[in-house]
Amino acid sequence: MGKQRLIVSLLLISTGLMAGAFAWADESKDLKNVQGQIASQKQDVQQQKKQLGQLQQQLAIDEKAISNLARELNQTQHKLKENETALARLDKEHQTLGKQAEQQQQLLAEQLRAAYQNGRHDYLKLLLNGQDSTEIDRLLHYYAHLNQARADALQQLTRTREQLADNRRQAEQSRNQLNQLLARQETERQKLNDQQVKRSQTAKQLNAALEQSNQRLTNLQQAAGHLERQIKAAQERAAREQAAREQAAREQAERNRLARQQGGSGKTPVVAKTTGSFAGLAKGTLPWPLKGSLIHRFGGARTSQLNWKGLLIGSPVGKEVSAIASGQVVYADWLSGFGMVMVIDHGKGYMSLYGHNQSLLRNPGDKVKVGQPIALSGESGGQDKPGLYFEIRYQGQAIDPQPWLTRG
Repeated sequence: MGKQRLIVSLLLISTGLMAGAFAWADESKDLKNVQGQIASQKQDVQQQKKQLGQLQQQLAIDEKAISNLARELNQTQHKLKENETALARLDKEHQTLGKQAEQQQQLLAEQLRAAYQNGRHDYLKLLLNGQDSTEIDRLLHYYAHLNQARADALQQLTRTREQLADNRRQAEQSRNQLNQLLARQETERQKLNDQQVKRSQTAKQLNAALEQSNQRLTNLQQAAGHLERQIKAAQERAAREQAAREQAAREQAERNRLARQQGGSGKTPVVAKTTGSFAGLAKGTLPWPLKGSLIHRFGGARTSQLNWKGLLIGSPVGKEVSAIASGQVVYADWLSGFGMVMVIDHGKGYMSLYGHNQSLLRNPGDKVKVGQPIALSGESGGQDKPGLYFEIRYQGQAIDPQPWLTRG
């Protein structure tokens, strides 16, 4: 009896151990499956990040190419307008000179007939009256002089008309060349725009997939950090350039002082300064960089953790963006998250920033004046709607632009 109980107990223990083993095996299998899924998901995320990075690089290449082409198109369009204006002026001058030519030809014909008649009568009169040869020579010389003057005037008019006709032919040839260039560039830009649309669509799909893992927020934070570093570097360059100008001015002033002491005629130097500082301007007086609908305001929520540091102004692609104040371009290039960006230093710690442009019309180091076109609005940086991102910064910190801009 005791032996049977022992056997039963051993069987129960064995059964329990086997069940536990099977359960452990199942749990181990589930754990491996979960670990495999995690590893696969991580691999998918990494692959998506890699694809997104490659796509952003290609997007930068495409948008820079579009920027260059749009800039050339803008320049060509201005040349075409200038050429058409010149053609209109030449046409008007040609018509005026044509009328003058007709009037002078009629007048010349009348003068020739009168001169012929008067000359013939005077000559016969001189002969019949027995005038001496000296008087005859004097009158003949007088008529010859008049005829020569008329011939010279007609010849000059003919040369002028020939010159205008030649200029007009050159202008028309130039206009034809510009029209051909415009057509070719429009075709090339359309191809690039089509490619950019495809790339932007793929980027949106990847961004939507990565938003589930908060990667969208990470990308925005990285773009903002990159922008901060670029602005800081631009500020440091501007400070170095200003310090160099001031040092050069001091050295020139010292040389002038020594020259005056030695009896020379040194001149007081003009200190180079950055013009257009906001410090000398009243709030509410600066022009808007372009006209459009205000999509986002300064301080508005961009994500749950980020706020807008500037204004997002809606506008069709290709509209001219103007400088809000005079200054110097310190940055003009493509920037991740912001597309084609331009930063202008206005002095006294003030800067303005213009992003998502289709094209940049100025280069770093260029001096610009208030109201001068500096860019063309667009949707660069992977945006799905065209417009302009605009910031004003003081001492590197973003401030609300609206109080500075004109109301209305």
